[in-house]
Amino acid sequence: FIVLEPPTISSFTPSSGRPGTEVTITGTHLNGAANVSFAGTPAAFTVDSEFQIRTTVPAGAKSGKIQVTTPEGTATSSGFFRVLR
Repeated sequence: FIVLEPPTISSFTPSSGRPGTEVTITGTHLNGAANVSFAGTPAAFTVDSEFQIRTTVPAGAKSGKIQVTTPEGTATSSGFFRVLR
């Protein structure tokens, strides 16, 4: 049987940007991602692999932590993403 692991976020780059900026999130167990958000604001995203997601800073996003939700749980970044205006 398969043991499903919750996702983790190890880093993201860049650490700041305006809405529309592409951000690469790295971590583990990201391939089942159902939602990505910037301080609670949902963002469009593409899962590249179990270890990487590309997303775009959504309009209306506020500075704060990035979250990735999979069926196994939610990962929250340790660092803050700064939204520039």
